[in-house]
Amino acid sequence: MVDSARSNGARRVVVGLDDSVEARAALRYALREARRRRTSVEVVAAFLSPERFAVLDRVPVVADRAAVATATQAAARSVVDEVLAADRVEHPDDAVPPVAVRAVAGDPGPVLTGASSDAALLVLGHRGRGRAATTVLGSVGWWCLRHARCPLTVIPTATATPAGSAATAS
Repeated sequence: MVDSARSNGARRVVVGLDDSVEARAALRYALREARRRRTSVEVVAAFLSPERFAVLDRVPVVADRAAVATATQAAARSVVDEVLAADRVEHPDDAVPPVAVRAVAGDPGPVLTGASSDAALLVLGHRGRGRAATTVLGSVGWWCLRHARCPLTVIPTATATPAGSAATAS
């Protein structure tokens, strides 16, 4: 956890981030919620460690975990900076909530539910791959719905829903 990103002692809003349109929408929602709650945002980017790929794909480890973490965090920070720039244009009179970015090795579902342990809200984007893909690949959203330790908001696929709508579970 990143204490420096907290403001006024309130529990933070945690958002899962990758390089998808849906994750960007989730970050925008998390920023609005953090403003409303007068708290901070913690962006969590999960990545599979090189050791895991070596086991799964039976290939030698060619990347260092620290290097992958650094690259993942840099990529997440780039997405965050892009969304924050747009947010400043959209809300020029509002202060931007403090934002911390973390890259964490592990499967996204368990990583995000772990981060939710002392959060006010967990926010995810929903890609909507369909039932077959979810069955084969699993679903971060389903995992978080079952295991999150705080309320969960899933931002639907941008093309499928009107702006501002979200599904929330507590």
